[in-house]
Amino acid sequence: MEMSGEVSVYELVYELWKIENSTDVLAKLPEGFEEKLREYFSKIKSYLKVSDKKMLSTSLKEAELDSTAKLVESLFEVRLRKILRAVQSGIYPETMCSFEKNTYMSLHRILSDHKKYVESIMMTAAYTGWKTIGSNYDIVCFQQDFPQIVGEDLKTYGPFKKGDIAVLPRANAQTLIVKGVVYRLTIMAPEPGGG
Repeated sequence: MEMSGEVSVYELVYELWKIENSTDVLAKLPEGFEEKLREYFSKIKSYLKVSDKKMLSTSLKEAELDSTAKLVESLFEVRLRKILRAVQSGIYPETMCSFEKNTYMSLHRILSDHKKYVESIMMTAAYTGWKTIGSNYDIVCFQQDFPQIVGEDLKTYGPFKKGDIAVLPRANAQTLIVKGVVYRLTIMAPEPGGG
């Protein structure tokens, strides 16, 4: 059984845990980190299956496995709190790993839906008899300069300057909203016969 690989994984996790806990920004994880963890846990568990339970080395491996597992769990809990803060702040951390990007998108969707619901309650009071105009396109305002893009409808849009207002395909607009490049503008019209 190769000791150096296992020790280096534990030390790597410990260093990453220390870094993540010492800064407010989301640290970048090393390439292939998730796979290293899977291999490490698999190797230790295989070793423990065939080892003599009364041996000191077995007890040490069990303790190492437990410590590493707790550090990994704590590391990703800290990262999740940072991702949640990033979603709330409208920041898209480029240092997320693949599954964290999915988490970010899910959290963003949930918080956006919540915010839209609250806004609709407020709009109901302010705009009784008005309705939101729906479309496959969104009207957005750019919060920063942004290069030309090709929309999902295969049309070219942009380039854009900070403060520009544009009509973009909904999927493209959503991607830019998530990344904090634009914010959506809601267009409403009076309902026929409304107050």
